[in-house]
Amino acid sequence: MNHSYSQTLNRLVGYFESELKAVPEEVFRHKQGPAKWSKQEIVGHLCDSAANNHLRFVKIKQSAHPVSLEGYDQDRWVDLHGYQEQYNQTDIITLWVMLNRQIVHVLERLTAEDYGKTCILPGGGEATLDWLVNDYLEHMRHHFRQILGPESV
Repeated sequence: MNHSYSQTLNRLVGYFESELKAVPEEVFRHKQGPAKWSKQEIVGHLCDSAANNHLRFVKIKQSAHPVSLEGYDQDRWVDLHGYQEQYNQTDIITLWVMLNRQIVHVLERLTAEDYGKTCILPGGGEATLDWLVNDYLEHMRHHFRQILGPESV
């Protein structure tokens, strides 16, 4: 079994959890404008990403054929969940941590054969599960650079 992705995600979760908790709440919740996400909403978006990708990883693992992945409207999801209004800083961070720990457990159980399985991306085109997991980690790093600064990752 390939544990490098699970180990990488586990390290990122531990690191970012402590970094996020150190952000003052007023900074965490501040919005640059009505159409811009606060740092808290970005973490909420990462919760949505975790939920969607967890499902994708499991479906690909369990399927003998390429799985067609559905996209989602990230702005509408963030708005629907009310991450700015319905959550406090501690709860949104805890939710993000727990969703990613669940993904770590899935990644620990994937085989080299699983990572070679393919899927159909929402915009068309094929990708392997290996590519999808790596893309998930890069997406996370991208948003943490937004939250914590470019030197954070």
